Amino acid sequence: MKTIGRKACLLSVGLVLWSSAARAEPVYNGNELALKYAEAKAAEKQAIAQKHGGAFHQFRYLKVTAISRDQPEAGAVTLRTEEPGSGMPVTLIVRQKLSLALAGALTTNDAVAVKGRLIKIGTTAAAPMVLDPAILMRKDRADPKPNNELLRETDTTAH
Repeated sequence: MKTIGRKACLLSVGLVLWSSAARAEPVYNGNELALKYAEAKAAEKQAIAQKHGGAFHQFRYLKVTAISRDQPEAGAVTLRTEEPGSGMPVTLIVRQKLSLALAGALTTNDAVAVKGRLIKIGTTAAAPMVLDPAILMRKDRADPKPNNELLRETDTTAH
């Protein structure tokens, strides 16, 4: 009995440790980051870039300003977008199959919702934020509603 109890205890401790190590990375709000970065002073911008570089971010309402096919490599699509609240340019590098299909249907002045890893922030004035890889979630509205926005309004499958 003691051996079975000890094994079960060790197994449960191992599962707890394994599950805490397998935790997903947080996804930050990119729109808030862009606004914070645009309003920050030079010293603060460097701290923001160090804190958020390499993290996952989700953006909404990004207005597509330019589309480049086969950039930076064959088969990829680079979307130049603008975040509406701050006016910050955000470059999206799209490589995944489903996102490429959605990118093929986009034109300039469309808006998109996107998730991706922020690999560069503040390196150049022309493209201070770069998401690579960027996962296009859907076409989006150009700006948020003045009232509260409901999940079912953006995701028709939500209840």
